[in-house]
Amino acid sequence: MVVSVAAPVTGFASPAQTADGSDQLPQITVVDNTTNHLTIPASDVRSTTYNQSSIDVGVAVAAGSSDLRSDYATTTFERKFFQQDSEAARDRLVDETLTNIESKRTSLEQRNQIAIQQYANGAITAREFLRQRALLDAESRQLATRLDRIRATAGTAPDYSLSPNQRFRLENNRGVLKTSRGPISQRISAETAGNTEPNTVYVEVSSEGYMLSTVADGRYTRETYLGQDREQTAIDQFARTNDSLRAVNTRAETLYPWLYSEQYPSVQTYGRSAIYQIQADHSNGQLTAYLDGGTTNVFYETQHLELTTVDRSEVATNVNQSVRVRVEQSFESGPLLVTVSDNSTGSTADATVRINGKRIGTTGTDGSLWTVEPRGEYTVTVTTQDGDRVRVPVSGSA
Repeated sequence: MVVSVAAPVTGFASPAQTADGSDQLPQITVVDNTTNHLTIPASDVRSTTYNQSSIDVGVAVAAGSSDLRSDYATTTFERKFFQQDSEAARDRLVDETLTNIESKRTSLEQRNQIAIQQYANGAITAREFLRQRALLDAESRQLATRLDRIRATAGTAPDYSLSPNQRFRLENNRGVLKTSRGPISQRISAETAGNTEPNTVYVEVSSEGYMLSTVADGRYTRETYLGQDREQTAIDQFARTNDSLRAVNTRAETLYPWLYSEQYPSVQTYGRSAIYQIQADHSNGQLTAYLDGGTTNVFYETQHLELTTVDRSEVATNVNQSVRVRVEQSFESGPLLVTVSDNSTGSTADATVRINGKRIGTTGTDGSLWTVEPRGEYTVTVTTQDGDRVRVPVSGSA
């Protein structure tokens, strides 16, 4: 069973109300026997599709050039830091470097929102949107590396330490950059550089957020960002309590009860950014979620689920004279298993799989293909090497 849930916050202010008086509630979808997940509200979805990235020289060159500039900036900072002859001079250099990183981080945030809006409005394609995600992911990781090197360099200098304000600035930036990158965006970056095999990604977008999901290496992975649930200028509700980490756990437990029944996740704060990270390895995989102190909602989430742990049910089968196709689903935008076999012998069959006309991949010699289920009703079309074609209409997951 899959349902949407919105839970109240105990002990501090609930999310702000909309103009019509209704609460801005978190978009968490409940899934039986595993972790809940962050979801774009159905009414907000502007586009859904599948996309497979390929080698992209433009993206690879842009990411490589950015990496070189970042490395140069890092080594220049380290050289200048140890050339300074006073604590005040080192402080000025650290402050200038943090300001430069903050400027680039702000630019990343703006570019991310522009890319989301352009894709939602149809101004760019899914392929171009994922190219942008790949670049943003790479640049976010480069900036995070620069922050790590600032901290490491300052830590090795005798009789010097970062000021409390500098440490807060560093952590604020780390928190924001954590939510600017993700496992699927990183994989797409590797695919465009030719460092890993291309993989089909299911993409959903709203005017303020996106969701990417894919199946690779025996795992289902999803990456979801909802910009409307991040209010950087709002009062941090968790910080207003006597125990902010306990308040975060209280809130998160209402959103991820199955996870908390398995184990308590670790909780991490990032300076004064009002970003609170919960992370846990559990029996089915891994969850990392980021709650915003202003809205108390999850605004960014990544998940990995082992395919062997995913509950699924057979929902559709179709047969012609030669081929049998079976479709097994788990939850909406979750793992989907397509199996193709010879109708006479029962042996597995190699075939090409399409969903709503989009080529997803091939079953291979084992006759099966894991992919991601789209929203709503859809049609799975299978074509064997002999040219046999079977269409399977499927109702979407409840």
